[in-house]
Parts: sequence; structure tokens; C-alpha cells
Amino acid sequence: MSGDETGGPSAEADVKREAIRAGAVLAGIAAVEDIDRFAPPGHRPGDILRGARSVVVTAGGQPTRGSWHPGSARPQASVGYNRSIAGNSAYRVAHYVEDRFGYRAMPCPSGQVAGHYPYASLKLMAEMAGLGTRSMAGGVILNETYGLLYFGAALTTMPLQADGPLATPVCPDQACIRQWEKKGTTPCLEACPTCLSGQLEDGRIGWMEYRQDLCFPRAQTTAMDSFQKLLLAAMAESDEERRKMIVCGSHFTRAVRSLAYSAELSAQCFECLRRCPVGRRRRHELK
Repeated sequence: MSGDETGGPSAEADVKREAIRAGAVLAGIAAVEDIDRFAPPGHRPGDILRGARSVVVTAGGQPTRGSWHPGSARPQASVGYNRSIAGNSAYRVAHYVEDRFGYRAMPCPSGQVAGHYPYASLKLMAEMAGLGTRSMAGGVILNETYGLLYFGAALTTMPLQADGPLATPVCPDQACIRQWEKKGTTPCLEACPTCLSGQLEDGRIGWMEYRQDLCFPRAQTTAMDSFQKLLLAAMAESDEERRKMIVCGSHFTRAVRSLAYSAELSAQCFECLRRCPVGRRRRHELK
């Protein structure tokens, strides 16, 4: 057997190149044992694919730099990013591992499939693959080059050399540390004090909290999940004319179409990340 077939040094590079060819901007490898140190039982790679030893994490679909400067929030939330790219590249990597190396592989089901209780944390996998670190801005994984990224993952029984987590956290940025020292806050905390809270200690995140229960109903009022909210409101409305206005109105119509075309209408507000200096540096490179 060649070095590639035994999971030798060139196998990792081959797998990552395939992810890039499939549309990812970055790819990293995480060891299952690293993920298992943090993931609870039932949400570990081995719970999804028996015998899983490695996870290939793909990253991409980030907003374009121009989409951070829209005339209103809806265009950015509608077309500014593409979560499917990372997932599609992970799907292709899984096939590549099976066809090229002969090991079992499968894409990790995403949160979009599993709802608010996903099978596994793509954020954790991305951290363990060295693609970024957790941030105070909604708990998203920030990459030092791209800022916000979306992730996909291919689980495999193939033994691959892991990249491991980054030694230096991306968040907080030096600009955030300076603002904390002066004002006791950071750009993201200042942008959304309702959903976010936290504290810096010695230039690092001491603690942080993302209150999704508050963010979700505020920011995702016109995304796919609003269909349930609107349907419940229509069912509870006793007045026939008002019920008709809800069901036939433009808001409900957009929600129904989003289900048909898998297109989110306005899923996030992005305000905490719009203020984040990690991503702002790259966004302002263009005119």
C-alpha cells in the first residue's frame, strides 16, 4: 500500500485539496478524541459514524465584502452568504475518501437539517481542526483571515493527522482589548447588549454568553422558521378576515416560498459581527 492509502503525510494534503476544489476556502482536520473531550455523549462523531477516527472540516460561504455595506439589512441576510458551500464540499470530501482511500466516510448532518438541536457541533469541530476560535460575537467561530465562516464536516474511519486547535485565540482582537480597558465593553457587546454578554480577563475571554433564546425571535422573524410562528398566529385568530390577512399577506407568502426554495429571507441581523474588527479589516480592503 502506498503512503496515501495508509493515511500517510500526503493523504491529508490530498483530502484538503479536494475540499478546496469543491468550493471551500479552507479545510482542516480534527481528531475524534479531541472532539470527544468536549462533546457530550450522543453528539460525538462516533455516535454518527461507527468507528469514526477523523473529521475533515470544510469552511466557506462567508459574506462577500460588499454585502456588509447593503442599503438595508434584508439583502445581506438574504444573499450575503451561502451555507451550502461548506456542506457540499464536505459531501464531496466524504465520497473522495471512500473512492480514493477505501475508508468509510459520511457528511455530518447540519443544523439546518436537525433544527436547533443538531447531531453534532460544527463549531466545535472547526475549533479542533484549527480553522478558528470561539468569539464573543454570538459564539461564532472567527477565522483570523476571513472573519465569519460557515462550516461543513466529513466524518471518516480513516486515520488522519489532525491539525489541532489554534494556540492563540482570534477573539478578542487588540482593538477589542483596548476598548474593554477604556469602556468595559467590546464592539460586539456594545452592538447587541440584549443577546450578548461577557467579560475579558488579561486580554482573553473570561466568560461569554450568547442568549439564543432572545436572539432567535428578534433576528429570525422572517426566516423559514417564521412559518410556524405565523401559522400558529393564524390558527389562534378568531376573526375570519384577520386570519385571511395573515395567511394571504406578503410576510406569510415569503415564508412559504422560503420553504419551497430553501431560501432564507432574513435570518440574522449580523450587527455584532458587522462591528467585529477581525472581519472589518478584510472588508475595507476594497473601494
